[in-house]
Amino acid sequence: MSSKPGTIYSAYHTSQWATKTKVNAIVAMLPLWQDGLKTVAAMWQREWHTTGKLPRWIDTKPLGGGLSQRQWDSVSRQYRGMLVSWMELAENRFRGIVRDSTLDEPLKIELFRIDLKHAWYEPGDDEAHWLARRIMKRVRHVMRLPDPAHCRTMSLDGKIAVIEQPHTATRFRYWARISTLEKDRPVRIPLNTDPRMEEHLANGTETLANHLQLQVTGNGKLVPHLLTTRPETNPREDGDVLGLDWGMCSLFATSEGRVHGLKLYAWLKKRDEELVNLTKALQASGIKPSRSKRYRNLNRRIRNYVANETNRVLNLIADEQVRELVVEDLDFRSPRLGKDMNRLVSRAGRNAVNQKLKALKEREGITITKVNPAYTSQTCPSCGCVDKRNRTKQSVFHCVCCGRTGQADIIASRNILARRSRKDGWRRISKTQVREQLAQEHSQRRHRHGNKCQAGTPTTSTATAHTHPAPAGRIGGQENR
Repeated sequence: MSSKPGTIYSAYHTSQWATKTKVNAIVAMLPLWQDGLKTVAAMWQREWHTTGKLPRWIDTKPLGGGLSQRQWDSVSRQYRGMLVSWMELAENRFRGIVRDSTLDEPLKIELFRIDLKHAWYEPGDDEAHWLARRIMKRVRHVMRLPDPAHCRTMSLDGKIAVIEQPHTATRFRYWARISTLEKDRPVRIPLNTDPRMEEHLANGTETLANHLQLQVTGNGKLVPHLLTTRPETNPREDGDVLGLDWGMCSLFATSEGRVHGLKLYAWLKKRDEELVNLTKALQASGIKPSRSKRYRNLNRRIRNYVANETNRVLNLIADEQVRELVVEDLDFRSPRLGKDMNRLVSRAGRNAVNQKLKALKEREGITITKVNPAYTSQTCPSCGCVDKRNRTKQSVFHCVCCGRTGQADIIASRNILARRSRKDGWRRISKTQVREQLAQEHSQRRHRHGNKCQAGTPTTSTATAHTHPAPAGRIGGQENR
């Protein structure tokens, strides 16, 4: 479901008490719904690739397949929402590839403009549009387009799912009248709602949307979610600006000198041992881990724990007098955790933090500023020296130039905060350019002090790294921190 500008949608899990007959009638829609999503996916992508733009709607009237026209409209809107969400993620990946490339600056600026407009497939024979399509081919290789074949959620808008309040019965808070595959034979299912949702509706901060999301589990059960809307909160005008660094040993460190989430890494180490041992046992028995209920439950437990801890800490930070958070790209990997655990925690952490930061911006009015993360954990905030030897230990920072020491994550968060003052947070320049710029600044600083390294006004500069420019026209590369 695509959001209207300035409107925030929230989904709340609800319990349903439908009879088995009604549940079967709704579950019977899923295979046709999935086939419909695959059909409209091809139509949306063809229109997008041909015109370079995503239209507001496509004509589904010629389609049949057992679904009514109203159901086809809902299917089409659902896939459009999936595609819009994917495009938002692709924008960041595209920008990162261009930023880390060695393309000429004017060409980079034109590619950034194309990326901002999501005009990657806009018709054009110039070099920028040709290169944009080439880069998108690489993005789509890494980030697959939404696959509706595995989607088990049906997003039902007001045309086919009407949310009603009971006239006489008081046992259930709402009833949902859902159009099924049988014409003029809708089913009505009772719903009990989340107390948090009722609280927000009662105080007027949210309004119930005439929309229902139904997830069908593998064993045929229905998991419904009701949606609410609220206007986006105006940005905060008062409060501090904080830099945030995140990692594994401390989930978050702030530029004012505090660390949060210190217990997360120890907990994950124990779960990592469980995950490794369970995987080995399943493989020895010839069982695919994905088919093991115990394996799936452990994965779910890890994801939920990371998400809950992330939300708890960010809520704690947001409750303070903060008007802006300066953040970097996410990296929740640790060399001391297994590959499967790193993959799991990285995905869970990225999703949890991205969703929570978005919620803090929309609900709390906190401005979120992103900066280029290159060398933020290796740079001395006092003298500007950058050297990987500055951080030989995970938790300790010791500058090899001026001798400054400190908690490594806090040092990184202060570098992140300082990078806010750079043009666009240096998000549109490559790590090579960052290194060259910082090296130049540190060299000038040493020259002013007679080639002596002295601490002084905090800066985000570097000196000791040697620059080896990449071949002209190269696209790609990994960021160093």
